Amino acid sequence: MKRRTKTILEILGGIIIIAFLLTKINLQEVWNITQQLNLSFFFTTAVPLYIITLFLTSYSLKALFNSVKNIPFKEWARYYFIGFSMGLILPGRAGDLSVIYFMKKKGFQIGESTALTIIDKAITLTIFGTIGAIGLLTILEAEQTIYGIIAAATIVAGGLFTFTKAGRTLIKKAIGKYAGTFQGFHKAAKNLLKNHKDKLAINIFITLIRPISNGLLIVLILSALGYNTTLLFAILISSITLIASLAPFTPNGLGVREGVGAYLFYQVGIPLEVSVSMYLIILLLNYSTGVSGVIYYLWKKRHNS
Repeated sequence: MKRRTKTILEILGGIIIIAFLLTKINLQEVWNITQQLNLSFFFTTAVPLYIITLFLTSYSLKALFNSVKNIPFKEWARYYFIGFSMGLILPGRAGDLSVIYFMKKKGFQIGESTALTIIDKAITLTIFGTIGAIGLLTILEAEQTIYGIIAAATIVAGGLFTFTKAGRTLIKKAIGKYAGTFQGFHKAAKNLLKNHKDKLAINIFITLIRPISNGLLIVLILSALGYNTTLLFAILISSITLIASLAPFTPNGLGVREGVGAYLFYQVGIPLEVSVSMYLIILLLNYSTGVSGVIYYLWKKRHNS
């Protein structure tokens, strides 16, 4: 019952945030700007970069799972992209954790998959949170910045706290009788950090690249719409919006990410309608990938049967 209530509240939160955003923009102007999209430039630059970034992100998580067992990338991608698809519609960040369920079928203990997934998220939080904090200092005025830094620092600290002794103790108490389900958590984390530093380095390196590729994607889409911004601002703002989208207010941060991003781009000279058009295009890319992921997963499952 509590889970259902939380889901309903998140969906309502998303609707409220999107409705509020719509009151601040001219929808006709958004439509006009979107129609100006240079399709040739978009499909030859932004789309390939988007696809490469997706596969790099997928491989960065696979590198961590390789510390336990190597899975062919083609098979890994099948599970990763169905998880990506689920993440677009499930409340909070539940879709991000769906890989844990699929890896159970491949012989991974739930505790092992959970440890590796959380390490991946902690690395992402640390890198994007740091860049996001720098972005807040760069873009906003001092009195506005302090709240953002506190929020970003809290999220990052919470992720890192998971790996402390006190954090593990708190988690064990929280899950209580279900602790046995997560058998292998500590062992997998220790094995990765002690014996597979090369795989950890791969994950960190790719995660360091992601803010750049995310920022470049925004620059390319804005350019295809006929507007320009610097790569630096795009990197900073995309990192801030990723952290903001982690707040469990809406499904997959929908509305939060777009609202925060549109506001910040407005601060650096990009009209709200242009930013909204850009985020609508990114949403279209994400949901097209999501639908493709579901179709591929179902086709492969039927083919194997």
